[in-house]
Amino acid sequence: MKIPWTIVAMIAACCSIATTNKTAFPLNARTETELRLPANDEGDIKGRLAQLKIPVEPRYNEEVRSLIKEYTTNGFRDTEAMLGRTSLLFPIFEHYLALYGLPQELKYLPIVETSLNSDARSGAGAAGLWQFIPATARQYRLRINEFVDERFDPYRSTEAAVKMLSALYEQYNDWQLVLAAYNCGPARVNSAIRNAGCRNFWELKGYLPLETQNYVPRFIAAAYIATFYSDHGLQPSLSGMETGIRAMKVYDSFSFSDIAYASGVSIREIKALNPSYRSALIPKSARGNFLLLPVPAMGKFRNYVNVRRTNQNIDPALLYPNFYEVSYVVGPGETIEGLARRFRITTADLMRWNHLSHPEIFVNQELMVFLPDMSYAAKP
Repeated sequence: MKIPWTIVAMIAACCSIATTNKTAFPLNARTETELRLPANDEGDIKGRLAQLKIPVEPRYNEEVRSLIKEYTTNGFRDTEAMLGRTSLLFPIFEHYLALYGLPQELKYLPIVETSLNSDARSGAGAAGLWQFIPATARQYRLRINEFVDERFDPYRSTEAAVKMLSALYEQYNDWQLVLAAYNCGPARVNSAIRNAGCRNFWELKGYLPLETQNYVPRFIAAAYIATFYSDHGLQPSLSGMETGIRAMKVYDSFSFSDIAYASGVSIREIKALNPSYRSALIPKSARGNFLLLPVPAMGKFRNYVNVRRTNQNIDPALLYPNFYEVSYVVGPGETIEGLARRFRITTADLMRWNHLSHPEIFVNQELMVFLPDMSYAAKP
């Protein structure tokens, strides 16, 4: 839950760039002529901040301005790389925020925490996108064992973080205090409330740890840059793995070699997409483990899983000759009950067709749906 900054020294000749171990955005040096935050842009920034629909007051102060400057100038390359990761991660965040009825704009919080680096670690033992320490992770049912560390699983960790944010909001009913408590813990926030004699973050922030005092401004700056990056000449930088990804839940044990053989994806890429697995093995699990693969590869792997099933199921396409098969990709916040109503089918059908052990579905999951062949139905 930290986002310190790199101190950049840049002269006309090349100098080394010093970074601290607390930097969430390592900065790349640029010349002064390349700066993307001209002085006359300050009024525009204030206007854009006023347009932000976030669950905290979008105040503009020197700290917010300084953070925006870092995002848009010296750290612009890292900002563009972070923006590229939003295409994969934001739908996951939006999905669980919608399921638990929390503000969608909380999806900007992991930018503050980790710049959307799924495998981020801190010196204090926090890990993953949402920077859970082991004790808190286990409190929210994230597994940490010799095979898996679900703090690095974008699905499991996001649901855990959303549950934590929801519990904190029930306690404080104020999102600024929630963010502060997420950073330093409820005990310190409660102590600050007692010492300040009020519950206004801006008035009690002086009683909080320095990092927590800066946490809400960092959230404001993160929300700003994720919304208005194009106004500063920035664009998402895609590495190639952020788009066209599908997710699947598997229950049996699979080695990465098996997955690579079945899907055609290299073991290296499988590891990069699935950092929660500590060895090249997905363990057997009754509640299922998430696996992310590129779209074409996921289709191949799904076929492989179906072949491996001990109780072979007949291809539904053979059972429904007067229906046509549709591939549907789950969107943020959708539920299996909602999809059943939309397609006028039963949840039991969806579960049977897709070999689902539980009625849980998740964003980027590809489902098979059979719909009536209307041309056939129209025949006498």
